Amino acid sequence: MRCGALVMTYRRPEILRRTLEIHLAQTRPPDLILVADNGRCDETAEAVRSLGERSLVYLAMPDNVGPAGAGAHGLGWLLARDYDWIYWGGDDDPPQTGDIFAALLSLAQTAPDDVAAVGVVGSRWDWRRGEQRRPLDRELVALLEVDVIGSNQQLWLRREAVASVGLPEERFFFGLEEVEYCLRLRRAGFRLLVDGPVMREHRLRAGRLGLGPRPRSLLPRQARGSLWRRYYSTRNYIYMMNRLFGRPDLARREAAKAAVRCLMALSAGSSYARAFAELQLAGVRDGYRERLGRRFLPALVENRYQLSGGRGESPA
Repeated sequence: MRCGALVMTYRRPEILRRTLEIHLAQTRPPDLILVADNGRCDETAEAVRSLGERSLVYLAMPDNVGPAGAGAHGLGWLLARDYDWIYWGGDDDPPQTGDIFAALLSLAQTAPDDVAAVGVVGSRWDWRRGEQRRPLDRELVALLEVDVIGSNQQLWLRREAVASVGLPEERFFFGLEEVEYCLRLRRAGFRLLVDGPVMREHRLRAGRLGLGPRPRSLLPRQARGSLWRRYYSTRNYIYMMNRLFGRPDLARREAAKAAVRCLMALSAGSSYARAFAELQLAGVRDGYRERLGRRFLPALVENRYQLSGGRGESPA
């Protein structure tokens, strides 16, 4: 079984280097690791070369196409080279243990043909409310079928499944690309699996074992990151439900939530509320008008609205 890995990055060479070292040190490392660089950065290319591994391939994206674009390009590159299972991950989400790839690939190798993906952590999708639901702790005792596995949860995809449903929606640029892709796989009749005991250990390490479902707050955080991230998630969600999955009711539900968020943002001050409302309403409008692609970047949002905060640059 040939296994190829995609690691997406954006101007974080030292973080990327550490993540690649963790990948290479796995008891069952990928046969090849493709680094898709959205930043076209010399320091990033040098970080890859400095590891001196023939199994590492550096690929500069033609432009900053975001995680969605890099995911589509990278998965397509590995698919064309006939890797049986393909890893979809980012530069800041390395495996938490040295044997996790071995465990997941062992599961993948023995899984029936209708299993399209395996990962460490997954969630179920509630089509009534259009939201992800956390599996209960008591379910984490055996293999568990889920509906969504994020690329930050060590997502491995079966080659035949990718060939069947196509590549991720690269026009999303940022936000919900894994959700849309996993739901597309499920709609095509494929199954997604996580190892329950492994997921339980993951929750234990994260201090999340024994917690119930978290109530979803509509109140936006007053931070740079919440503005542009919320724009993309709202826009992509509305497009996804209205256009791809035939659920205009869920698109309307998200639009209503957006309006409530705009009102609640007033508690963070008039300047922030104005910025939040402009981007949130732009997300609703662009989602319905199907205006996708790269629209806003963190630095541009910060400069335009003179906001500060956030946790540094994103792969977007």
